[in-house]
Amino acid sequence: MTALPSRFELVRDRVAFACAGAGAFGFFDAARALVQGRLDLQPLTAAAVLLSGTAMAAACGLLPGLLLAPLPVRPLGRSRWGAFLSGTATVLLAHLFVVLFTDPPPFQPLPPLHGSPLAFFGVVVVVGGVALGLYQLVRGAGNVASASLALAALGGGWVTTSAGALPPALSPPAPDAPPVLLVTLDTIRADRIGAWGNPTVDTRHLDRLAAEGVQFKNTSAVAAVTGPSHAAMLTGTGPWDNGVLLNGIPVPEDRPMLAERLHEAGWSTGAFVSAYVLEGDLGFNRGFSVYDDDFGLLPGFRDLLLPRVVDMTHRFVNPDWVLERRGADTVDHALEWIEAQPGPWFAWVHLFDPHGPYTPPPPWDTAYYSGDPRDPAHTSMQAVTGVATYLQPSLKGITDLQYVLAQYDGEVSYADTQLGRLLAAVPENTLVVVIGDHGESFGEHGVWFNHGDDLRETSLHVPFVMRWRGKLDPAVVSAPVEGSDLAPTVLARLGLSREGMTGRDALSEPREVAAAMCFDRETNLAERKAGRITAPKWRLASFRTEGERWQSEEISRDQDSFNLVTDPLGLTPIIPNLDDPAFVAKAALMRDLAEALFAGDSARSTGTLSAEERAKLEALGYLQPL
Repeated sequence: MTALPSRFELVRDRVAFACAGAGAFGFFDAARALVQGRLDLQPLTAAAVLLSGTAMAAACGLLPGLLLAPLPVRPLGRSRWGAFLSGTATVLLAHLFVVLFTDPPPFQPLPPLHGSPLAFFGVVVVVGGVALGLYQLVRGAGNVASASLALAALGGGWVTTSAGALPPALSPPAPDAPPVLLVTLDTIRADRIGAWGNPTVDTRHLDRLAAEGVQFKNTSAVAAVTGPSHAAMLTGTGPWDNGVLLNGIPVPEDRPMLAERLHEAGWSTGAFVSAYVLEGDLGFNRGFSVYDDDFGLLPGFRDLLLPRVVDMTHRFVNPDWVLERRGADTVDHALEWIEAQPGPWFAWVHLFDPHGPYTPPPPWDTAYYSGDPRDPAHTSMQAVTGVATYLQPSLKGITDLQYVLAQYDGEVSYADTQLGRLLAAVPENTLVVVIGDHGESFGEHGVWFNHGDDLRETSLHVPFVMRWRGKLDPAVVSAPVEGSDLAPTVLARLGLSREGMTGRDALSEPREVAAAMCFDRETNLAERKAGRITAPKWRLASFRTEGERWQSEEISRDQDSFNLVTDPLGLTPIIPNLDDPAFVAKAALMRDLAEALFAGDSARSTGTLSAEERAKLEALGYLQPL
């Protein structure tokens, strides 16, 4: 007669098998994170992620194992398999809880315990109870085997369906196909660049690039927001077409990406970004074989279950936690990848440094300011109001406005030095493209150290330069250019299809007007307060000509215009002259253009964001009520 296992043996086996089941899921989850991340990983790094993912998930299996331990003694085999399945189910459901838990719709308050680690672990305990019920249901060996196979299939599907593998190139590149380097500079004003007339800020690398290539003097971003601006630049479509008006909104899959076109034509493709708002899951990774948006010490680690919980706790304790990385780290990764490419490549490098908080590293932290920025004798900061929450810690105690502006200039110079590292490393025949995604306001129109809610010149006028030695003669283009012209202009130089893109080739198809759009925050807040809307609806449209900027409100159809020749920053609206036929005709044209933009659908940008997305955007100062 076979002796029943002792209580110790029962507890030991149930806990061990629960941990084994949880660990099995952790292995699949880590494999998914590695494949989905599209990162070039060394074998030791990948092994470390797999090992850590398995070990962390296995540790989580202690909970169902201990819950099962007090149950009456059953045949040991069933006890083991039941524990294995319960451990797997508990970690799987806990992971789904982290991934699927979403915020309420816009304008609705957050749940009081949202993001709380105690609330999360409370749900995990409930999930453990569900796993316990599963154990009670699965008793027969046949059922256990079937359930095990189902879980294995689920794990395999978890990996393969998340892989997002690129299709093979349609054709090999032409023998003379050049490398292509795209550098996007975040939050950079054109008037802070030497080539655009600034005599004090050191931007020697961008200035040299402008002198050696084509400088587009009057480039306007399509929105003063990172996500929508990059979506426009990479798809060649504006937000009035692709519907991306806010950060965190995925790029539509039916809009072809620049990287997809280059990959299809045989280029190796790699992207290296510096801020959460451009994470690959939003569709920015389409067409890239490598998409480096992982800022952790161990690439791939942050997507695992336990690190997600740690991040959630971190953001709950410190809501202003900023998810970004220094330009030097991003450039290090990009150069390592570029050096390993045997054929033509396309590298996109995004530098986030000029974005607030302004904290340049030495020597740029003291390059443009001397003295005590906290001296009570200074009074210039008294005029500063409405500073975003995420910026307030960096400005605490500062009394001199010039210090803050000097720190921003230091960030611009630092980003320029990182651009210089890239330019020094790429081959002579590289097609180099550098563009700003949007600008920044320093008190103009009452906006301090911020951007996104307006379409003023300071928020939209950005640098744009293209150099291709031996192919493009140095030139200055004064015709207006908009951000959505970037991808078509690059593809036209390479002789590739621009089908599906509404932007223009800025070198051969000059435009007279460049457009921009954003949500009208003040109007939406007022309409929400009056109970007439529950989601952002009303928008602003802006149009840049060679010497003017016009702005229209959707709700009122009111117009403002600015003469950028006599008022380069667009600070004072032009007094309408209704007796001037030329002015009346131009106002009518701008009104018609605005009507065309407002006809587009903004529904894509009014959906809900997940809890994790909302917290990260708030930490970067991007998410504000509309």
